[in-house]
Amino acid sequence: MPRYDRDEVARRSGHATWEDAVRATADLTQQEAGAVLGVSHPTVRSWRAELGVGVAAPRTSAPERAAAFRADERDARHGSANGYRNLGCRCARCTAAWTDYQRQRRG
Repeated sequence: MPRYDRDEVARRSGHATWEDAVRATADLTQQEAGAVLGVSHPTVRSWRAELGVGVAAPRTSAPERAAAFRADERDARHGSANGYRNLGCRCARCTAAWTDYQRQRRG
């Protein structure tokens, strides 16, 4: 993994210091920030972790995400084997998709 001169990376991207560069790209994904700064996204991740920028984003638990999916009938994943198997939905569309998937799998 290449070592970057942090301040040189910042100057090339139009920032005074690498801290300014990291903070200026905090709203971007790691991949997008890496492209803007000209470094790899693992480098962006380590720089953000060092500064404490965007590391502790709140996440919902898997059961909460699955419950939200089951409650939203407009979700595009309804009618898929994934909706049935991984998200636990038992609506008619997801059940039919799971049945079709199993039939195709068994040949």
